[in-house]
Amino acid sequence: MILAHGVGSRADLPLPVWLFAYSAAFALLISFVALRILWPRPRLAAAAAGRAAPAWLDTGVRVATVLAQVVVMALFVTTLVSAWFGVDSVAANLAPTAFYVVFWVGMQVVAAVLGDVWRRVNPLWLIAAGFDRIAGRDPDASSATGVWASHWPAAVGLGVFLWLELAYFEPGSTVAVGLFLGLYSLAILVGALRFGAGWVRTGDGFAVLFTLLAALSPFRRDDDGRLRLRWPGSGLSDVEPRAGTLGVILLLLGATTFDGFSRTQFWSDVVGTRRDWDLTMVNTVGIALVVGTVAVLFLVASRLVAIIAGDDQGTVEQAWRWAPSLVPIVLAYAIAHYFSLLVFEGQAFLALLSDPLGEGWDLFGTADDLIDFTVVSPNTIAYVQVAAIVIGHVGGVIAAHDRAVECYPEKVAVKSQYPMLGVMIAYTVGGLLLLLNA
Repeated sequence: MILAHGVGSRADLPLPVWLFAYSAAFALLISFVALRILWPRPRLAAAAAGRAAPAWLDTGVRVATVLAQVVVMALFVTTLVSAWFGVDSVAANLAPTAFYVVFWVGMQVVAAVLGDVWRRVNPLWLIAAGFDRIAGRDPDASSATGVWASHWPAAVGLGVFLWLELAYFEPGSTVAVGLFLGLYSLAILVGALRFGAGWVRTGDGFAVLFTLLAALSPFRRDDDGRLRLRWPGSGLSDVEPRAGTLGVILLLLGATTFDGFSRTQFWSDVVGTRRDWDLTMVNTVGIALVVGTVAVLFLVASRLVAIIAGDDQGTVEQAWRWAPSLVPIVLAYAIAHYFSLLVFEGQAFLALLSDPLGEGWDLFGTADDLIDFTVVSPNTIAYVQVAAIVIGHVGGVIAAHDRAVECYPEKVAVKSQYPMLGVMIAYTVGGLLLLLNA
C-alpha cells in the first residue's frame, strides 16, 4: 500500500529495541558533554557564510535549474491531469505516487542536500512570476503585511495536507489528491495575484518547509545570487523565524510522530472497526493530541531555559530562538518514517510515468517494470531509521548549543540547555520506540 509508511514489525532486529533507544539517548548525552568542552563559542554563523563556489559549478547549477523548471512544470501538469482524468487507482495512477512519494518525500531530501532549489522550480511561483512580469512587477517581491506576511498561511496549508495524508480515510484516492492539488494551487495563486509572486515563498507551506530544510545543505546563494559552499547544517544560524514558523515545525514533528503512533497496537485498539468518516474523526483527534503534546514539551523546555538563564523573554519568543534546532529533527523524522516508501514506491514512479492515467499506455517502455523489494532488507531499513533519528537529534543539540553560547555566557549557556537536552532525549527515545515497535 502506497501510504503504509511503516515497515512492519521490528521483532527480527539483531538487537533489542530497548537497546537501540538507550544507545540513542546515550549518544545525545555524550554529544552534549563533548559540546560543553569543545564548543565554547558560536561557530555556525561564521561557517554559514561559506566560500564562493567555482564558476563552472555556479554556471552548471544555473543551467540545471532551467532544465529542472521545465521538468518540474511538466510533472506538475501531468500529475494534475492524472488525478483529474485518470483511473481512480493507487497502483495504476501516477498522481498519488508523484505527490506523496516523489514530491513530498523526495523534495525534502533534495532540499537538505542541494539547497533551496524549490525556490526557483516551484511551478506555482513560476506561474505567479509570469503574471508579475506581464504586469511589470518584481516576481520576487511581496506586498503582504500582518498575518499574510507570516508563516501562518503556510502552516494552515501544511495542516490540511497532513490531515489528508494521515487522518482522511482514503488519502490515496486520486479524487482526493486531485481535489487537494487543485484547491491548494488555486489558493496559492490567488494569494500571489493579491500580494505578488514573492508571497508564494512565505505562504506556500511546502515552499516554507523546503526553505527551512535547505539550511542543512552545503549549498546556498548569497544576496548577489552567487553560489557558495558551506559546512552542512551551518545555515541553521541564518534561519530567522517569523510568526508561524514554529507552528510549521511543531506541526510537522507532531504529525510525523502520530504517523508512527498510529501504527501501534494501542492505536489499533482505539480505532477498532471504525471506517470512513468515523475513522477520519478519530485520527483527527489523535493528530491534534500528539501535535499538542510535542508542542507543549518544547514550549515548557523553552520556558525552563529562560528561567535557568535568567532571561526575561516570553515563552513564545524563547521558543522562536530555539526553533532552528528542530529543523534537523524534521528531516530525521521524514527519513525515518518515509525511507522505505521512497525506496520501494519510488521505483513504481518510473513505471507509472509510462502510463500516468492508467489507460494501458507504455510511453517510455517502463510500464511493466516491477518493484524490487529485495533492494534493501528490513534490518537495513531499521538501521537507517535509527541512524536518521540519532543524527538528527544530535544535530539539534549542536544547533541549540551554538545558539546558547551565542546568547549567554558559557557557564549559563550550558546549564540553560538541560531542558532542551531532556526534550531531545524524549523525542529520540519516543520516536524510536514508535518506529521500531510499529
